[in-house]
Amino acid sequence: MNIRTIDDVNRELATDLVWRKKELSTLKLIIERQKNPVFLRSWVALLYAHWEGFIKVASRIYLEFVQFQRLRYNELAPNIVALAVRRKLRAASESNRIQVYLELTNFFTNGLTEQSAISKEAVSTRSNLSSRVLRDIVATPGLDFTPYETKVHLIDERLVRVRNTVAHGEYLELDLDDVTSLHSEVFELIELFRNQVDNAASTGAYRLLKT
Repeated sequence: MNIRTIDDVNRELATDLVWRKKELSTLKLIIERQKNPVFLRSWVALLYAHWEGFIKVASRIYLEFVQFQRLRYNELAPNIVALAVRRKLRAASESNRIQVYLELTNFFTNGLTEQSAISKEAVSTRSNLSSRVLRDIVATPGLDFTPYETKVHLIDERLVRVRNTVAHGEYLELDLDDVTSLHSEVFELIELFRNQVDNAASTGAYRLLKT
């Protein structure tokens, strides 16, 4: 997919969200009819999968959009430039070759006027999208973590911990009302992230603010 315009961002975010909502809504209807505790564990596992999946996809949509703006590093907001710096620092830390360090030095002395190269793969959920990992991901496009602060317990305890318990094959008894509530709250977080990414693209939050 080539995400060149704000309309492309809007479309890709909406398309990715629609199928996730449809799949989980279908499962929700089945479970509410069956009222089988086995299905409750499956519900949480799938809910987590869509939570992690959408955050990863939405972040990559945004970074691909930024890349297609073809801006120089010195035209980008610090949080976006930090992605390139992190990649170069990692490469340097894994080598003792002076050439690698010369390339890093050149980036800081002359490279900021070059056209940026931002990989959409720069965002990682680390296969365990806790609030700590989410905080790092939210900082990447320069979004505000404040709305998520009150949801830290929900993310870490009610979603991630329960999913990990289920994924590790451990027994866990769940309550239908609690999982139904979790379903609604997780989708509120997904919608929040979607709106933040959409707004960041629309307002040009990836650009360096001129003083």
